[in-house]
Amino acid sequence: MDTTPLSRMPLSLAVSGRIRAAILDGSLPVGEALPTEQELAQTFSVGRSTVREALRVLQAQGLLTGADTTSTARPRVTHEHTADSAATALSTALQVGAVPLGDLVELRVLLEAAALRTVAAVPEDARAAIERMRIATLADDSVAFHDADVDFHVALAGAGGNKAFGLIMTVLRDSIAGYLLSELDSRENSAATLGALLAEHEGIADAIERGAADEAADLVERHVRGFYEGRTE
Repeated sequence: MDTTPLSRMPLSLAVSGRIRAAILDGSLPVGEALPTEQELAQTFSVGRSTVREALRVLQAQGLLTGADTTSTARPRVTHEHTADSAATALSTALQVGAVPLGDLVELRVLLEAAALRTVAAVPEDARAAIERMRIATLADDSVAFHDADVDFHVALAGAGGNKAFGLIMTVLRDSIAGYLLSELDSRENSAATLGALLAEHEGIADAIERGAADEAADLVERHVRGFYEGRTE
């Protein structure tokens, strides 16, 4: 790890930044336990409370496990919850208006169209999501429909085997869900809207099953853009 003198930023952030850099460049590999709080405090010439706060920052980012106060086990490097942390950060940015809806729609279109060109068959999770959408449509249940809708898109994004597509869609999941539900709630004839959306999802799945990857990509682009048309200005 870099142990040169720290800058004037808050000490806990400076320490967490140094440890984070070591994790990202592989100096601290996944599964490795960090030095003790006392050792880290001595390394960075800071108090143990500063080290403790720095570790909390890294745990919140999904880069460290929590310490075990019962067995005195030290935090270990992990990547297990980084996607959840990124999803929270993106969702927050969207809620405060840092990322316009139009930009999010463009990202979804680019990502999903590219992902569908690599999908050879509809995964079981996506099939199950369509069935849940059918049930929700009959019940005119927009909340249940939106949950299934999000699961459908996440399942397809990761079905081609590209881990980056699946990861990014997982990161976008909360933001997608929030916009979708608010939009569904704003429609006057929700039953008709749900029926139309169900048909679009079925059309995407059918194109994949027929081996028409380009058609499936075009359909998902029209599906996403059409739903938010007029909302991204």
